[in-house]
This record gives sequence, structure tokens and C-alpha cells, in this order.
Amino acid sequence: MNITGKEGRAVADKSGRIGPLDGIRAVAVLMVVWYHFWQQSWLMPVAGPVNLDWMPRNGAICVDLMILLSGFCLFLPYARNMFREGKDPSAGQFYRKRAARIMPSYYVSLLIVLVCFAIPLGEYTGVSDMLGDLIPHIFFIHNWFGASFQATHLNGVLWTVGVIVQFYVVFPFLAKAFKKRPMVTYWCMTAVGLLSSWIISHNFAQIDQSLFVNNTFTFASVYANGMLGAYVYASMESKPERSRGEAVFFTAMSFTSIWIYKILCAHRQNYGQGLEQKWQVDYRYLLSLVFLLFVISTIFACKWYQKIWDNAVMRFLAAISFNLYICHQYIAVKLKEFHIPSWDGAEEPNVVGDAAWQWKYTILCIIVSLAVATAMTYLVEKPAARMILNKKRKMETTND
Repeated sequence: MNITGKEGRAVADKSGRIGPLDGIRAVAVLMVVWYHFWQQSWLMPVAGPVNLDWMPRNGAICVDLMILLSGFCLFLPYARNMFREGKDPSAGQFYRKRAARIMPSYYVSLLIVLVCFAIPLGEYTGVSDMLGDLIPHIFFIHNWFGASFQATHLNGVLWTVGVIVQFYVVFPFLAKAFKKRPMVTYWCMTAVGLLSSWIISHNFAQIDQSLFVNNTFTFASVYANGMLGAYVYASMESKPERSRGEAVFFTAMSFTSIWIYKILCAHRQNYGQGLEQKWQVDYRYLLSLVFLLFVISTIFACKWYQKIWDNAVMRFLAAISFNLYICHQYIAVKLKEFHIPSWDGAEEPNVVGDAAWQWKYTILCIIVSLAVATAMTYLVEKPAARMILNKKRKMETTND
């Protein structure tokens, strides 16, 4: 049965899918993609009085929205079972599904970058240099070391995958604790995030800032808010009807959260010369609360507003979002490194303001990234995931 309101809008379909989450995930990834393309092209989204420059400049902080969505979606099955009869996934089931989702594309992308680019282009000084970069990536701990984080030749954005997988390792235990003692677990996770952020912030001038600003522990509070969001959603999901007034209220709250986000972006840009990363540490928890408000309010908003986030385009972009995220920056960097599109002169075209090149380059980045992400999703990720999950089902059937 669909859970519907008086407007006839579905909160979740029969499979449990929450439609607007696809659009939110897609937009979160697209904002990060825009940021990285903008870093290389300097193409300013300004047309007359319309100035959207603040969006790509702050696109990097939408990684926090991606991580909050991870916590929300991972905990949702457990949260639903807190309000209805149901069996939680076992730890084995959880790890297997996560491995099927992440590992095929991740390891294939590592192999392609290593064999087709890093080694042939002589980017490593020797075998030990290569292994110092590769081995931490294999075990998803590459964001712990400078050689495999800031100095990596294997795709800089993969640090996010490391953070997410490290949380996967402990997530079944966190989920069990959250179900048993929700608020105690929430505040313990939040305390870990806030304390680690405070330590980094108060030693910011003395530490390797780019290494520690996205330390895994600082995201504990973001995951906590994601899990809290799933808990709040599950508690509201079973309500059979929602009035039009409630839908209008949630729609207004969604717009309000976007407005607050814009204010926070302006505050980040004015935080101080070169202190944008410190802002991320100082305001990570508050930012995740704003993202949480946005997610919950969008889910329960008016039907017309939900359609902005839940449609065929958004579902497609959400389907390829993981591969789009892990491939886009490397593609953008290498296209520019290889002078594609070509340019004349010694200075880079973005520096001299070559608008024609900026547009051609940006469009090419979009086309190539979407093509590669689509191919990786439907030729690698999904077939490999089916093979991994079906093999286990066959083993279980045989054992029975």
C-alpha cells in the first residue's frame, strides 16, 4: 500500500523507495561536480543581474549532504522496524550489499587510472611511491595519509569513498545501538564529531589542514543527523493522511532550508582569507542540520514540488551518481592536462578569460563524465552487483 496524503501524493512506494531522495542525491552530486569543473574552467555563472557564482564556489560542501543521505538511507530499514514488525538486515547482509554497491566500480576505476594513466605517464617516482598510494586505496584508508590523499595520483575525490566505507564497517553496531538507545547513541556520535572538529579547529594553524579537514571522525555528527532523519521519517511515515496545510508547511520549510544554506555559503566565503576549510570544520554539524531540515521537508512537501525531485531525469542521475562522482574530477583534470580542447599561448585559457574555450571545455567535461558514469554503472556496477548478490542467494538455497 502506498502511504498517501489528501493530495494523493506518495511518501514511499511499495518497495519502500522515497522518490524525492533520488533528486536530492542527484543534486548533491551535481553541485560537487559543478564545483570541480568550475575549479578548472573558471566559467562564471553570471548573466546580467543574475549571479549564481556562490553555487559552484561552495559546491564542495555538498559532500556533507551526500554523507548525510548515506546515514539516512542506511539506517532507514532499521528505523522502519522500530515502528512496525520487521527483521533487520544481518551484519553479513549489510556488508554484502554495500560491497556489491561500492567495490566493483571503485576497484575498476582504480585499475583504469593506475594502468592507463598514472604508470604510463610516469607519475610515480618508483614502486614504493606507487604502493604508498595504492595500498591505502585498496583498503579504503587513503584519507589517513598525505601520500594517498592530497598527493594521490589515483583520483582525489575518492577520499569520500574512504570515509563512507569506514562508517560501513561500524554501521551495523551503530544501528543496533541507535535502535536500543536512540538519543544516547545520537549524542555520543554527535559528541565525537564535535570534539574532533573542535580539536582540528583549535590547532588549525599547526596541522596539515587539507589532510585533517575531512577527517572521518568529524563526519560522525553528520551520520548521526542522517540516522536521526531516518528515525524522524519512519515515525511520520505511518500517518495515513496529511492535510494540504501540512504539505504547504513542509514545502515552505524546504525553501527556507535552501535560503539558510545560501546564507551559510555567504558566511563561508566571508569567513576569512583562506579559511574556507576551517569553516567546514567549524560549521559541519550546523550545516548537516540544515541539510536534514531540507531532506525531511522535501520528502513531505506538496506533490508539485516533489515532482521537481522525483522524475525520470532525477532517477537516472541518481542511478549513475556514484560513478559520476568518482570519475568526474579525474576526467576534468586530465582533459585540461592534455589540452583538450586545445588552446594557443603559454597561459591557461581560464587564466586569460578565453570564454569560448571555457564553454567548450565545460560542455566536454559534462558529456564525457556522463558517458563514462553511465557506462560504469550499467556495464560494471550493476552486472557485478547482480553477480555478487545472486551468487550468495544460490549458496543459501543450496545450503537449505
